[in-house]
Amino acid sequence: MKVNIGTYSFGMRSPMSLEDKIKKAKEIGYDGVELLANDLQNNSTADIKKWLTENGMAFYDAHCSMEQVEEVLPMIKELGGFCATVAMHPFSNKAEALEVAKMLNAHGETAKKMGMKVGYHNHEYEFRMDEGKHILDYVIENTNPDTVVFKLDCGWAAAGGCEVVEYIKKYSGRFAFIHAKENNENIGVGDPRPLNAPRPARPPMQLDADGNPIMTEEMKKMFAMMRERTKVQCKMGDASSRIDWKAVREATEAQGIPCEWTVERENDYLDNIVECLKEDCAWLKSNLK
Repeated sequence: MKVNIGTYSFGMRSPMSLEDKIKKAKEIGYDGVELLANDLQNNSTADIKKWLTENGMAFYDAHCSMEQVEEVLPMIKELGGFCATVAMHPFSNKAEALEVAKMLNAHGETAKKMGMKVGYHNHEYEFRMDEGKHILDYVIENTNPDTVVFKLDCGWAAAGGCEVVEYIKKYSGRFAFIHAKENNENIGVGDPRPLNAPRPARPPMQLDADGNPIMTEEMKKMFAMMRERTKVQCKMGDASSRIDWKAVREATEAQGIPCEWTVERENDYLDNIVECLKEDCAWLKSNLK
C-alpha cells in the first residue's frame, strides 16, 4: 500500500517550508506528496525536484483553482506529475454542473497535448440533488474520460450523504485518486455557492514586526467556523467511521485504472497535526495491505 500526503494537510498556518513538509512526510511514513499551486508558484521546479528526489518521494498531481490549470500544467509535467486537479469550483445545480464540465473538458484538451490530464476534487456540496441526481454526476457524465479524471474525497463525500463505495462502482474507471479522510457524521450539503457568485471576502492578513500573522478577531472567527465544519473528520479507523475503507480499496482496484491514495487532513484530534498524519499513514498501511 503506497500512501501519499497533501501538503495542505500540514495546515494553512504551518511555519514549515515546502522542503520541511516533504522531509517530514517521508519521516512519518508517506511515499509521495500532493502539492498546491502555491507550492509550485513559490518554489522553483528545480528545488522541488531536488527535494522529492532526495527523499525518494513520488509526485502525481497538484491542486489548483480552475483559473490556474493552464499555468501549473507545465510545472507539474516538469516535476514528473500527470494531472492538475481543480481543488473546488462553485456550482449549485444541474445547469451550472454542465458549465463546469465544459470548463474541465476545455482544460483537458490542453492537458492532452502535453500528455497529461485534468482532475476535479469534491467537497460535500457536489452531492446536492437536482432532477434525481447528485450535481457531481452531471460533471462526471459530461466530461471526457480520456482527458478528465476525478479525485474522490471520501470524507467530504460521506459528509454530504454519499455512499462512497457504491459511487466508485457507479462511475468505475473515472477515479484516478482517492482522498483518504475519515468521517463520522453526515452534515448534509448546505447551500452551495452558485457558479458565478463572487467569492466571499476574507479578512486581510496582517503581520507583526517579525513577519508573523496577527490573529485578528475576524480571523479567529473564520478559523473557528472552519474548525466547526471539519470536526466530523476523526481518527482513521475510528469505530464511528461512515466509510468501509477495505471496500473502497476493492472498488478502486476493480476499476482497471491506477488509483493513487492520498491523505488529506483538515482537523486534528491530538492537538498535533503531524502525529495525526503519522497515525493516518500507519493505519492505512496496516489495514489495507
